[in-house]
Amino acid sequence: MGKKAPREFTVASLKREGIFYIMGLKPGPRVRFSYKAGQFVKIFLEKDSGEFEPFSIFSAPSEKELLFMFDVGSQIKSALSQKAKGAKVYLEGPYGDFTVSKSPGHSVLICKGLGLIPISSIGKALIEHKKNFNIYILYENLTRNEIVNEARLIEFDKHKQVNILMTLLNERPAEWPGKIGEISAPMVEEFVPSAKAKEFYVCGPPSFVNRILDLLKEMGVPESRIKSEAWG
Repeated sequence: MGKKAPREFTVASLKREGIFYIMGLKPGPRVRFSYKAGQFVKIFLEKDSGEFEPFSIFSAPSEKELLFMFDVGSQIKSALSQKAKGAKVYLEGPYGDFTVSKSPGHSVLICKGLGLIPISSIGKALIEHKKNFNIYILYENLTRNEIVNEARLIEFDKHKQVNILMTLLNERPAEWPGKIGEISAPMVEEFVPSAKAKEFYVCGPPSFVNRILDLLKEMGVPESRIKSEAWG
């Protein structure tokens, strides 16, 4: 990963959704910035401070603002949640190879916890593709409270190309529309038509990613159709 000097951005928008904040940034004067869906950056509060936090990009490249979704689980995140419109922050990057395939197709996106954030970036980029790919998202969490913005997911699920299945491990809420239990091969095969022929993107904690990679191998999905990253 080559080092890239932090560049100036300004806060264009900041809003709270549940326990999360969505922050929109725009490049500062003379800053040219491009990225691929699924990549991440390092955010600094001060250009020369040396202190940063890695943030996975939430937006797709076609969106007007560079979007990030985060909670206030660190000092830097807490400080960002208090930024006023027009405030300056500094970004280094983008980094990462967890991006849309060069020749994408109908895709299955499997994630857990905060792994939904880069998965959302990839999902939005895929549905904007001119070939109208179908997207299947399987999202695992311990409890319903851990879901990253359930209301936004439900809205995303209304898109004609998007199909979302959520599953919980440690509780059975009343009127829960999803599944109970770990994502498994039978769950994937029931939810995704001709699953082995799809492309797979997997993101979440390391133990989760390793489990899903083993599952896909057992299903007979070729490694060439799988992209993965440990995040969150």
